[in-house]
Amino acid sequence: MKIGINFLLWTTHVEEKHFHLFSILKKAGFDGVEIPLTMGNTKHYQKIKQVLDSEGLACTTTSNGSPDKNLISPNSTIRQAGLDHLKWAIDCNEALGSNILGGPIHSSPGVFTGMPASVKEQDWCIENLQIASSYAEQAQVTLCLEFLNRFECYLMNTVSQAKQIVDAVKSPFIGIHYDTHHAHIEESNLTTAIRAAGDSIKHVHFSESHRGMLGQGLVDWQTNVQGLKSINYDGWITIEAFTNKVPGLASALHITRPLIENELECALSGAQFIHALFK
Repeated sequence: MKIGINFLLWTTHVEEKHFHLFSILKKAGFDGVEIPLTMGNTKHYQKIKQVLDSEGLACTTTSNGSPDKNLISPNSTIRQAGLDHLKWAIDCNEALGSNILGGPIHSSPGVFTGMPASVKEQDWCIENLQIASSYAEQAQVTLCLEFLNRFECYLMNTVSQAKQIVDAVKSPFIGIHYDTHHAHIEESNLTTAIRAAGDSIKHVHFSESHRGMLGQGLVDWQTNVQGLKSINYDGWITIEAFTNKVPGLASALHITRPLIENELECALSGAQFIHALFK
């Protein structure tokens, strides 16, 4: 098992002013960091890799679709833009030396039709992910589809819905991104959901029910850990927590109250919490 921290705790775009955090996180026992991919070019991410390498940190990444870059849009131009974005994100992963790209890369959070996902929308998703996974294979990057709760997404809200898409794509370079926050809202039985997914789960976020500090909300941590142990999960456990201080992100996630007083304290206490859970 490897422990990481998603840099969305601090920013949507990692820049040089954030580099000082790398050494602190390494000394605190983190194995790596998760870099959000929202903008920039491969040269920028190659520079980040150099700094991470110097600190002995590995990394994963996360990204997402958007209204103008959406793999399941009825507009073919927007679907193509979504695929192009995904290929760009894979290139950035290669520049970073990351082999995990997670997040809601399958569609656009916050875009709804008022209806369940149609067969056509699912087919568009599968078709584009087949192309993307073939591209990802060349870079040895695994695409991990994060199911989101019903208030953020309508394509996939549960582990089983994510697995349906993953199974249809039929690529060793695609899997499920399991997030405890969304599972807490949507699943009826965490153990059943995790075991049914099995080795399709390729990436894990530990995120609290209110998205603040781990252990201070309602997520059933023991059941999540027992479930992951039962499938012999040995990949990344990445902390995902948010504040109301990051412009754009706070409004997108409707975080209006202060959930965290100190970001670094949140990260460090989260790492200690995870280590204690897995003992």
